[in-house]
Amino acid sequence: QYELTSTSCEKCPVGKYNDQTGQSGESSCEVCAEGYVAASEGSETCTQCQQGTYAADKTQACKVCEVGKVQAYSGAVSCDVCPAGEVPNKGKTECVKCNAGQEYYAEGADADCNYPANPERASATAVAVIDPSTCTKVECKACPVGTRNPAESSNYCYSCTHMKEYTTDNRECLTCDVGKRRDSTGNTCEDCPAGEKRGISDNDCISCDSGWMSAAGASVCTECPVGTKSNTALTDCDLCVRGKYQDKAGQNTCEVCEDGYVTTEDGSPQCVACPQGTKSNAGLTDCDPCATGTYQDEIGKTECKQCRENMFTDKVGQVVCLNCPDKTYAGKDAAKCEPCPPGSPAAVRARMENDGIEEILIEKCISDLGEGCASETEFQTQYGTFSHDWLELGGSSEPQKCEFDEFTAVFTCKMDSAKKTYVEKTYYCQKTANTIAIESLVDDQNVSNEDKTAQMEKMTNNTVMNGIGDVKAVSDVLESIVKSDEGEKEGGNISEAVTQSVLNTVSNLVKSDFKTADDDTETQSASSITDGLVTQIVNVAKQTVVKNKIIKSPRIAVIDLKKGGGESNPSNNGVVTFTLPKANRDGKDLQGCELGSGSSDNKEEKENTILLIETKSGETNEDVDMAVVLITDSTLMPDTTISLVTKEEGEEDEETVTKILDDLKSELEDAANKDGGDAKKSFVNSFITEVKVENAPDNFKLNLFMKPTIDIGNTNSSLNTEPDGKRMQVSYICAKYDPVKAKWEEGCETIYNSAKPSDGVLCLCSHNTSFAVLMSAYEIDRGFAEVQSYLTYVLLGISTVGLILTLVFLLPAKALRSTRSAKINICFTGALLLASLMFLIQDAFISADDTGLIKLKSTGCAVYAMIQHYLWLVVFAWMVVEGFLMYLSLVQVFGSHISKYMLKFNLAAWGIPLPIPFIGYFVFTKQHTVGSFTFTEHGYLADTMCFIRPESISFYALFLAPIVLVILVNLVFFALVAKVIKNSKSSGNISDQEQILRQLKAAVGVMVLLGTGWFFGIFMSIPAPQFQVGMQYLFILLNSSQGIFVFLFYIVLNDQVKSHWLVKVGLQEEKRTTTSSSAAAAGKSAATKATTVSASAAPNQTDNIYENAAASNEDHTYASAEYATASDKTGKHEFPAKSDNNANI
Repeated sequence: QYELTSTSCEKCPVGKYNDQTGQSGESSCEVCAEGYVAASEGSETCTQCQQGTYAADKTQACKVCEVGKVQAYSGAVSCDVCPAGEVPNKGKTECVKCNAGQEYYAEGADADCNYPANPERASATAVAVIDPSTCTKVECKACPVGTRNPAESSNYCYSCTHMKEYTTDNRECLTCDVGKRRDSTGNTCEDCPAGEKRGISDNDCISCDSGWMSAAGASVCTECPVGTKSNTALTDCDLCVRGKYQDKAGQNTCEVCEDGYVTTEDGSPQCVACPQGTKSNAGLTDCDPCATGTYQDEIGKTECKQCRENMFTDKVGQVVCLNCPDKTYAGKDAAKCEPCPPGSPAAVRARMENDGIEEILIEKCISDLGEGCASETEFQTQYGTFSHDWLELGGSSEPQKCEFDEFTAVFTCKMDSAKKTYVEKTYYCQKTANTIAIESLVDDQNVSNEDKTAQMEKMTNNTVMNGIGDVKAVSDVLESIVKSDEGEKEGGNISEAVTQSVLNTVSNLVKSDFKTADDDTETQSASSITDGLVTQIVNVAKQTVVKNKIIKSPRIAVIDLKKGGGESNPSNNGVVTFTLPKANRDGKDLQGCELGSGSSDNKEEKENTILLIETKSGETNEDVDMAVVLITDSTLMPDTTISLVTKEEGEEDEETVTKILDDLKSELEDAANKDGGDAKKSFVNSFITEVKVENAPDNFKLNLFMKPTIDIGNTNSSLNTEPDGKRMQVSYICAKYDPVKAKWEEGCETIYNSAKPSDGVLCLCSHNTSFAVLMSAYEIDRGFAEVQSYLTYVLLGISTVGLILTLVFLLPAKALRSTRSAKINICFTGALLLASLMFLIQDAFISADDTGLIKLKSTGCAVYAMIQHYLWLVVFAWMVVEGFLMYLSLVQVFGSHISKYMLKFNLAAWGIPLPIPFIGYFVFTKQHTVGSFTFTEHGYLADTMCFIRPESISFYALFLAPIVLVILVNLVFFALVAKVIKNSKSSGNISDQEQILRQLKAAVGVMVLLGTGWFFGIFMSIPAPQFQVGMQYLFILLNSSQGIFVFLFYIVLNDQVKSHWLVKVGLQEEKRTTTSSSAAAAGKSAATKATTVSASAAPNQTDNIYENAAASNEDHTYASAEYATASDKTGKHEFPAKSDNNANI
């Protein structure tokens, strides 16, 4: 206030103030400072405008900052305009940016408030308003759905950057799951449409490439597999229709099959060549069988071939035309043959000419009469088309030039063993229609290795048209491929696909018949070519990028094994196992071949194991680097003595075995007809294994387990081949191939169970090359072995009866058995009886086909064999004792003293042989373990019986050697005894002729009893057939009848024994001797070879032809069985005991 009058005060007007008392005059009111206001009269002070307001008029109250304006300071006279993108805060004290999830928004009709109606939201776009102060509204507003804005952003809200992103809170973007993208709202995800995909790295759904497809919501596109193509929308893969194919994945079209190839089902990855016996139809959707009268021996053809003259097919779908049977003929395209007219060749010709029949048909009828070989026209082979005119028997055609090279073919008329004429076709050709095309690939630098091998595979696909020249050309191409990749990359640079195509090509060649001329020169030439191919296959395997993995085709598989390959190395301590299911083995298809674990616990794997390779350094297993090639057939290893095992589709093992045996029988007959020799036919009965070891260790050993491809059954079962009893036997041999000689040769030690060779064959080798198991047949009986067997059993049976009777007559008679010689004879007879019985009864327990009670090569069989062996050795020992006694009796006579002789003889005869069978069994029976397979090598036990293995070391050392020793010793005894017999005095009442006959009888008896008949067994292995057979019969007659001779000489021809039993049965009176010594000789002597002289026979004593002429009546001692004197019962007498009486043997 201020003093207006002395009696009144006046208020200061608005806009002014007075903060002092006692002032007078309006001038005492001060105007408010800038930024201050006095909105009412009488203000003592001015009020300062606070932040967010300003003093627009000092007389009025402070104004709040207008829209879009702020004032950060107090006492302001104006507000500041917030820039576009910022808004005043609540107190309008400052400009702030919008929070996350919001955007700057402005309204106003003024042109300078130019906020867009639809801001750009595809990407971050800065807010653009000319003058926010002209707007009627400025604020932060929530972002529209599906857009976002970070905090303090000066941009309009905008969509997430990529279609794979969306937002639910307008603040941050989230990523959709793969296969999805944000929908139109932007705050959720939807599936990518079919034909598109979005993977984790894709920002949006993208269209699939041509040849690929996807369903809705796919994260990846799927490549259309082989046999299909993608549709236009890329939403599915359509199957290629019949008649078309697609062998590549990811394609949008299907290819039409080439002529001769078909697809019989939709979705085929490749066209299949129409097989032999068929042709493709017009739509290439199926193969139609060739009609009767036609055939097709090639694959992939659109037409069938007509049968040539004198050939026919009476069924549809035939691969070859059949030759008309004897005395029939046929024209071209014939479904049947017509009969030839009867009569002589001239009559036949006249009648057929009269009927207007072609000359070539007439020739067929005349040829069937054995006059020669009919003409053949235009018969096709891989080497060209050939013809020949009428051929006289034994005559040959002029050499005909091969179509594709300068070599020739020759056709010869021959006659078989059935007197049927046939044409032997010999091809010296090499090149085929494809050879030049394959050769051109060698130096073609414009063709990749992939294309080269693909072309070769296609050109060799028609296996019937492949020739030996194609093998050479393929080998050259492979060599060029190997050389082009050498050194480019460590371990090789040939791709797996190229190697696969190479194997497919070689597989085609393996299936082929090259028609190589069947002579050593041509076979060796072919061998050098095929060996080059096998070498290049090994090189390709080594140069292939992939290691320790089998690459396989139907007929060949390869693997390059590298040691130290960690988990990828299939070798298990030097052992690698290859398995193949039986169905694949039967079909000779290696595409199912896999690497095995080598575990002995996996029964299925062991059953399917076709090959196990064990590499060793000395006796220690050792991993090595090696390439292994498996081949199903011996096509690439030609040998004139080898036959191929051909197993037709659907053919059972039994049928194949029958076919093989029939082939062997035929070979057996041919060999016998030609030169009387043995059959030399062999079959390769396993997959061929080529092993190439790099840097082999010292003392390298390579052991192989190989499984036969054909189960021939028990190889010990003899098979009749003729009604006359001829038989043959099959054996297995581990063989190696010599490409220089073109021969399979025995190259390893072979071990297998002859009763069940299908379990596998063990080959113990010390080298690496091509290996296979050969199945060879050889004749074991030309018809007389069975007769010999029957003769043996009959004679041995009679001998056994004779031995039993011998004991029956000696043992009950104390007077006969108490003599020393009789005791020895009884021991010898007993041992021979036991040995003979063991031999005779073995057929009741043991069978060659291993169906007997005692199984071959079992423990029981070993015990039986050792017992037999032991008993025969005991027999041999008693033979020596017999000879020794005879020597003492008839030669030395005096001066030999043997105390306790029976104990010593028994200990020697039964004790010395005892350890020999045990030595034989335990020394010569060995176990060999290769991987998970264990084989027992029975060097002691025979294959077909429980006895020593014939022609083995154990046989020669432990059976034949004792025989030879016994024979040599007894031959000396026999010679000395024979001399005594020869010099023995004849009695005056017999003629010289009778004396000679009696001496001869005595000599033969001594020879048989002393076992010298075994001497002839030594000569039975002499290869001369007639001599060998003679020795066999002589051996059987002498040794099987040994028991008969024992009975004859011990009983029948022994007068003392006869007299004893005649007295016993009352047919003869007992006669007394005049001296005690003669009585003793009559009562106690057990002469082993003839008779003793009884007292009653004393007058005729001079008739005894066995008498030792050098000994007097008082000297002879052998026959006496009594003690020399009555007081000599302590056993201290001399042996032989001295007798007063002469005696004989």
